[in-house]
Amino acid sequence: MTTTATSKRRPTAPRGGATKPEQPSLEELVHYSPEDVYKKGWLPFTPRTLRNKANAREIPYSIAGGRISFTARHIREIAAMYEVRPISESKPAAPTS
Repeated sequence: MTTTATSKRRPTAPRGGATKPEQPSLEELVHYSPEDVYKKGWLPFTPRTLRNKANAREIPYSIAGGRISFTARHIREIAAMYEVRPISESKPAAPTS
């Protein structure tokens, strides 16, 4: 009985210049309770308000383990939602024809 040789393939780089997605840092994976967010002063909302807004789906959140929690990304997104830009930065209205 003869055996066939199998060649071992070396992994090749993805075509088209695609690179591996970057692994998230540990900081990005940590979940904070509404109480943690309030105590650290990251958002100007009470824990009750954060829960109410999350339940109404007004803000991004996670429901890991059946509890409302926030990642660093969520906190940044919520802060950006309430940002107000100066009038000089607003776009002029499109002309109507």
